[in-house]
Amino acid sequence: MDIYGFDSMQAVILALQVIGSDLYASKAHGDRTLVFEKPGSGYGFPIAGVLRKALIGDDKKFFG
Repeated sequence: MDIYGFDSMQAVILALQVIGSDLYASKAHGDRTLVFEKPGSGYGFPIAGVLRKALIGDDKKFFG
């Protein structure tokens, strides 16, 4: 997948959002088998606004 932005910073932000969105949309997240540091703490990546309802733990606190 290619990610493009108007400038390099927008491209980085969009790439991080795609990573976060892929994690939250994954089967492993749905099955609650995907864990980073401790269960239910989130994954540390921002996500697009459409998926913000899916945020958990620290992600909900910082990105929600």
